[in-house]
Amino acid sequence: MPNWLKKLDITGGVFRVYIGFVLLMLYFPFLIMAVLSFQGPRGGHTFPLNGVSTWWWWKLFHPGQLTEFSDVGEFLGNYLGALGRSLILAIVVAIISTVLSLMAAHAFRKPFRGSSAVFYFWLLGIIVPGITVSLGLFLVLNLLGIVPNWKTSALGVHVMWTLPFGLIIFLMGFNRFDLDLEDAALVFGANPLQAYWYVTLPVMQPFILSSLLFGFTLSLDEFQRSLLLTGTTLDTQTLPVMIMASVTTRITPTLYALGTLTTLLSFAVIALYIFLLVRAERRTRSTDLLAPVDEAPSSRA
Repeated sequence: MPNWLKKLDITGGVFRVYIGFVLLMLYFPFLIMAVLSFQGPRGGHTFPLNGVSTWWWWKLFHPGQLTEFSDVGEFLGNYLGALGRSLILAIVVAIISTVLSLMAAHAFRKPFRGSSAVFYFWLLGIIVPGITVSLGLFLVLNLLGIVPNWKTSALGVHVMWTLPFGLIIFLMGFNRFDLDLEDAALVFGANPLQAYWYVTLPVMQPFILSSLLFGFTLSLDEFQRSLLLTGTTLDTQTLPVMIMASVTTRITPTLYALGTLTTLLSFAVIALYIFLLVRAERRTRSTDLLAPVDEAPSSRA
């Protein structure tokens, strides 16, 4: 780089402008949505505001109740009920996919016959289009006479969708894992289970948290794979499916209130993830297990 360009130091400024633009594109729609959620009872879904009230927030927490301001064709589904189902499903999916992905990553730590074929077969959940998976499983369940439900069929397809991401995360973690740590624990008298519990899991904790976050967010936001596998009634649909059903009838500011609530919930989940991640990294740095192997005997003496 020429000296005159270094003196101008425009790269830092350009980078800051770029980051500011990205943040603006990400969060400005959220601010607009939050403002529109406080429309008056006769307010529409665009500007200008027709009064300011918490009417549409009241509608969000009192679903299905007809009032003097209810209009013909207004969607009366229970968004909070769908949100609760989506949260439960996302938590269960995150736990199952993390456990299975961690077990699979352990298997891939040592080469075995057919490992490449198993790995690419594992990645099919990412490659196959979601709507194809949803339609295919729906036809299979219909052939077997099984009624799709968010607790069964949707759970299975969401786990299949999130498993490859968890596996990739854990493979990255084990690729950076120092095998001498486990050997040192065994030398000092730990059995394999103790070495795994007190050595491997603490070091892999940041990757476990990342896998849980990926599984949670991917399941919570999934629409294509949930479209035909959550059930046919409103009391079995997840939030993305219900939102898509509502926008085909009539958009009301209740959706903006819901969007504001779910965005704040997402911020809370990210804040919790960052808190747990920082605490895990601090514990990893402070533990004696991360000391160099040649210093371990003296530290244990």
